[in-house]
Amino acid sequence: MSWSLFALNLDLDNRLFGIALGLTVGSLVTWVLTKYRLAKARKSVLRGDARELLVIEQHLVERGQGPLGEAVPARLRRRYLGQARVSDVIPNNHLAASLLGRASNVTERNTLISMEGAKGTYLLESICGFVCDRVANSPFDHELYVMAVCREPEKLAFHKPITIILITVRDLELFLDWEKVRGIEVEHSSDGVRLITLMDLAQRWKEEQRRIHQARLAGQSVRYMETMFLLDLALDTRSADIPTRSVPWKRFEIALKERNLV
Repeated sequence: MSWSLFALNLDLDNRLFGIALGLTVGSLVTWVLTKYRLAKARKSVLRGDARELLVIEQHLVERGQGPLGEAVPARLRRRYLGQARVSDVIPNNHLAASLLGRASNVTERNTLISMEGAKGTYLLESICGFVCDRVANSPFDHELYVMAVCREPEKLAFHKPITIILITVRDLELFLDWEKVRGIEVEHSSDGVRLITLMDLAQRWKEEQRRIHQARLAGQSVRYMETMFLLDLALDTRSADIPTRSVPWKRFEIALKERNLV
């Protein structure tokens, strides 16, 4: 065998070895990354962390009388209207990351996700488009709904997606009075945390509308002042008579103490 042929075979062997080594290392790295991502996803499930999901929830408040005309407690019912991945709703990757970061900053004292500033307004507009795409053109009576975004933290709830709250202005007013809220019945004991969130929302909505009204009277710009939207929606307000129960408020004592309610 000539020297040139030997060198050619050696070069070919080295190339094949390099290709095989590259494929082996690449496959190993891919396997490790896949296992890491699956382990990370599993930990998120065990923690109830579902920040990558946007869930639309309609909140129904039922008031009325018993069969003998007696007063009965108001009842809160939560109805799911759809969900999607954050990345599918927020087209801009930078803003999607901003929403996830804001969702990580919620606390027991403040479960509403901040929507302040230009980024917050852009996020609200994107979320509003998602909501209207899912619920628009329904053949029901129109009402004014407040749309806000929240995420209950670990100490208050287990399953923790980013929740888009829809509640009528009329029903939201009920949550300005703690004495009325504490008597509201729910379908699930864990829904007590949502009553707390709705109290925060009612106070913030009232204050925000006051500031916006004053700014408009003074001829000032209200750009970026809205951290929640007012929507004209036609949603189904019917519900089945699922049994309800009182909230075990002892479970939420930490959150109530933060608000000086106990």
